[in-house]
Amino acid sequence: MPRSRLGPLAIESKLGDYPSQSCVWRAVHVQLKRAVAVKVFSSPFGATPEARTQFAEEWKTLKTVAHPAIARCFGGGFETNDAYLAYELVDGETLDAQLSRRTRLPWESVLELAEPLVDALRHLHEKGLVHGAIQPDKIMIAGLSPILIDLRTNRFDTSFKTSRPPTVQEIAFRPPELIQDPGSITGRSDLYSLGATLYFALTGRAPVDGETIEQVTQNVLTQTPVSAASIVMDCPVWLDKLIAQLLEKDPQKRPFGAPAVSLALAEVRRRAMSRTGVAEHASSGFSPLSVTDEKERDEARSLLGRHLVREDEVVDATLWHDKPWVLIGTLVLIISVLGYMVWPLNEAQMRNRAEEMLSQETQSSLNQAKNNYLRPMVNRFPDGEHADWAREQIDRVEMIQAEHALSVKLKRNLPLRNEGERLLAEAQKFERFGDTATAFDQYRSMETLLGDDEKYRPYVNLARRQIAKIESQSVSKDEAALIIQAKLADADREMQQGNVVASRRIWYSVIELYGNNANVAPLVIQAQQRLSESNSNFAPNDSQ
Repeated sequence: MPRSRLGPLAIESKLGDYPSQSCVWRAVHVQLKRAVAVKVFSSPFGATPEARTQFAEEWKTLKTVAHPAIARCFGGGFETNDAYLAYELVDGETLDAQLSRRTRLPWESVLELAEPLVDALRHLHEKGLVHGAIQPDKIMIAGLSPILIDLRTNRFDTSFKTSRPPTVQEIAFRPPELIQDPGSITGRSDLYSLGATLYFALTGRAPVDGETIEQVTQNVLTQTPVSAASIVMDCPVWLDKLIAQLLEKDPQKRPFGAPAVSLALAEVRRRAMSRTGVAEHASSGFSPLSVTDEKERDEARSLLGRHLVREDEVVDATLWHDKPWVLIGTLVLIISVLGYMVWPLNEAQMRNRAEEMLSQETQSSLNQAKNNYLRPMVNRFPDGEHADWAREQIDRVEMIQAEHALSVKLKRNLPLRNEGERLLAEAQKFERFGDTATAFDQYRSMETLLGDDEKYRPYVNLARRQIAKIESQSVSKDEAALIIQAKLADADREMQQGNVVASRRIWYSVIELYGNNANVAPLVIQAQQRLSESNSNFAPNDSQ
C-alpha cells in the first residue's frame, strides 16, 4: 500500500509472520497517539454503496466486542479505493511462530491455551458472531496469554476481504462444512478450527496432511486424524477424546457449544490433577449399548481388562463381587491408596516435583509448584537442606507472576491494582526511554518505600533485579539531560525528514516523563515549544 496516511492513521510498517504476504500494517492514530494494527482491503474500482454500508455496520458491531482474549476493534473507514479496520496492537509472537520455534507444546500448556480461547468463543457466539478463521497465526501470545486477532462479522460474504488465495495450512484448519459451503458457517465451525489448532499445538502437525490445495481439501472432507495421544504419549486420554470430538466431520457430532467445551476442559484439568485412572475413563466412555464395531469392542476390552458379552458367550453366574480376583484386587487397591495417602513426600521428593513443574514455565505449572510443593517445603522443613532454595523459587515465581500481570494490564490499559504496580510501571517507562539513571533512582525509591511491606515483596524484588542490572552498566547521574538532548536531536531530524508523527511522539514522551523534574526544566520547555510549533504547522482534519 504505497501511502503514508490512511484517514487519521499514520502508516509505519507491515506486520505478520510473513510481511510480504500481509495486508496488516502497524500505524499510529495521529490525534489519539495510539498505536494500532490496521488491516487494509483494496478495492481498485471502488465498492457499491450497499457494500460500503455493510462494511460500516460491520466495524460498528466489532467495536462492541470486549473480551480479554480478543483483540479490540477500534473502528474502520474508507480512503479513496481502500477500506480498513483498526485493531488493538498486540505485542508478542503468533502461536504459529512459537510452534515453528518449539515444534509443539506440552499438553499442560495446550490446556492453558485452550481455556481463555474457548471463553472468547463463548463470548462471540453469545453475541451471534463467528470468527470463521481460527488457526495458529490468528492467535497472538501476549506474555503467557493467548489473544484472538482478526475478528470479522462475515469474512466470506463481503466485498472487503483478502484477495490472496488460501494456503495449504489455512485449508487444513477449515471445517469440512466451510469447504463445501462457506454460507453454512456456525459456532460449531469455530469449534472444529479450535480443535485443529489445539491438535497442531499438541502434536506439532496439522490434523490432516497433503502437499497441494486439492489434496488437503479432500483430506479435510474424508481423512480421520490420527489420535493425538498416539503421537504424544503423555497426553491425557480425556484431552485426546475432547480434541477428537471437536474434529468430527459432522457438525452435529461436535460439542453443542463453547460452554460445553469449557466444562470438558475443566473435567480434563480435574481428572489430570486428581490422577484419575485410564480404566475409570474407559468405563465411563465405553458402553456395551453404544459399542457396535468389533474394533471398538476390542479397544474396550483392552482398556477395561474384561469382556463385553457376545450373544454366543456363556456367562459366568458367579456374582462379580464374590470372585477371588475382585476381592484380592480390591484389597491391594485399598492398601495402596492408604499407603499413598499416609506416606508424605520427603524434602528431596518435593524438590524434584517442584523442579519438574517449574521447568514447564507455564502460569499453571508455576502456580502449582509454588502452592503444592514450595510453600509446603518451607512450612514442613523450615531449616531443611532445600529450604533456602524453595524460598528463592517462591520469590522467583511471584516475581514472574507480578511482572506478567503488570505487562498484561499495561498492554490492555487496565487499572493498576496497587502502589507496587504503579511505581514499577513508572520506573519501566524511564528505562524504556533510555534514561537508566532516572529509572535507577525510581527503583531505589521503591526499595526504600516498600521494602518493609511483605505484600509488595515481588515488586521490590523486581526493582532490586533491575538495580543490579543498571549498576553493572556504570550509570551516570547526569544521564537524564544527555538522554533528553539526544532525543530532542532525534525529533528535529525526524521533523526535517517530514516524519511529524515520530517527532511529536518524542516530544510528548519528554514532557510526560520529565514535566516535574526541575533539573531538566529547560529541556522540557524546549520540547513544549517544539510541540506547540508543530501543532500550529500540522493540524490533521481527519477523524476515525
